[in-house]
Amino acid sequence: MSVRSVGGAFLGRLRPLARSLEARTVAVLLVAILAVHGGALLLYRQSAAAAADEAFASQVATQLALAREAVMRRPPAERDAEAKALSNPHFEIGWSEAIAPERSRTDPPLAPLRARLTALDPSLGNALALTLEGGDDPLHRNDLAGTLALPDGTALTFRSAHAPSLALQNPWAYLATAMAVLVGLAAVLLMHRIAGPLRSLTRLTGLIGHGRPVPVPEAGPDETREIARALNGMQARIADLLTERTQALAAVSHDLRTPIARLRLRLDGLGDAPERRGMESDLDDMLAMIDSTLAYLRGDSDPEARRVTNVASLLISITDAGQDAGHAIHYDGPGRALAAIRPVALRRALDNVVDNAVRYGGRARVHLAVETSTLVVCVEDDGPGIPPDAVERAFAPFTRLEGSRNRNNGGTGLGLTIARRVVEAEGGRIGLENRTGGGLRVRIVLPRPPG
Repeated sequence: MSVRSVGGAFLGRLRPLARSLEARTVAVLLVAILAVHGGALLLYRQSAAAAADEAFASQVATQLALAREAVMRRPPAERDAEAKALSNPHFEIGWSEAIAPERSRTDPPLAPLRARLTALDPSLGNALALTLEGGDDPLHRNDLAGTLALPDGTALTFRSAHAPSLALQNPWAYLATAMAVLVGLAAVLLMHRIAGPLRSLTRLTGLIGHGRPVPVPEAGPDETREIARALNGMQARIADLLTERTQALAAVSHDLRTPIARLRLRLDGLGDAPERRGMESDLDDMLAMIDSTLAYLRGDSDPEARRVTNVASLLISITDAGQDAGHAIHYDGPGRALAAIRPVALRRALDNVVDNAVRYGGRARVHLAVETSTLVVCVEDDGPGIPPDAVERAFAPFTRLEGSRNRNNGGTGLGLTIARRVVEAEGGRIGLENRTGGGLRVRIVLPRPPG
């Protein structure tokens, strides 16, 4: 794997994180901390540098004034010894009978320091020249050197260790930086803790609508608590509404079954066999519609528990039942394929898909493939298929695609709707596609346990 692909994958993982409220808040906090800390260090550096330069200039001006007075009181033969006696490890003083030409001019970068020295001691006047000593020794590369012309034409020479101010090396600067780092870490941890309830709320909100009501913990800041409380109340109201609706429709279905049963009894007295069979078929369709509608309305409220089931056995059973009923159904796949599912619900979904294939396509071919982490079920028919732009509409409840399916074939328009709901409740997905040679293919992908 190339470095570019690894970097692209890493950036791809960071993009969702960068869009989160927590990441953006942390970024704002860190930028604010860095800006404040950087500004504080800059101000400190400037003030410390100014103070250090002021102290240095005052020290140089004082030492030059004292050395000039002391040397001028000595005869020329003793001046060099007197100057050296006034020296210290940080400020060397010497005496010279003449000024070297290169020492008679002040380097331009040192003009502000010369102006400050003459301001502190106006007697230095034009007699002072400053230069920077070069050299290979990094410790003395920026040493200050200079000459001070004396009234008799001789000169004092001096050299002082003078480097740019290193205010950032002050222990206070290191302590301030360490504190800024600790404050930044504390801000990140605090924001992560504050955003915890929001992340939990986001995760649980994604589970709402896919099964039973999901209790959302009412924790975190007041705003998060209010959202969680509103979601819990909304789920309770929706659950009550669905329960009332299902109970009402169940009562209606029960009331409808009674007259249907009476009609069946009356059909036994009819002598015309073809007419009786037609009426019995209509009554069977009415019962099927009632059962389908109730199954759809029950939705995910079915209390059936998941268990490891042989999906291949379910498909073989559906195929055998269809063949016994005289339908052209063929199964192709292994005899064993395990998955953790709700077997009754999944069988209802697979029954609906196979029944659609037989009803609208004349025959059904059922294929099962076992992959590493999924089971793939394909049901194909030889019907006219459906328009590509109507694929999503085919899953809508009570929808029948009149342009591609024969309306006289019966059905409630709930078969694919129930199948999608069941498959997605199992963590899988279902899709429709037209076959190249004609007909429709329904592809169902179900997760399976490892191994």
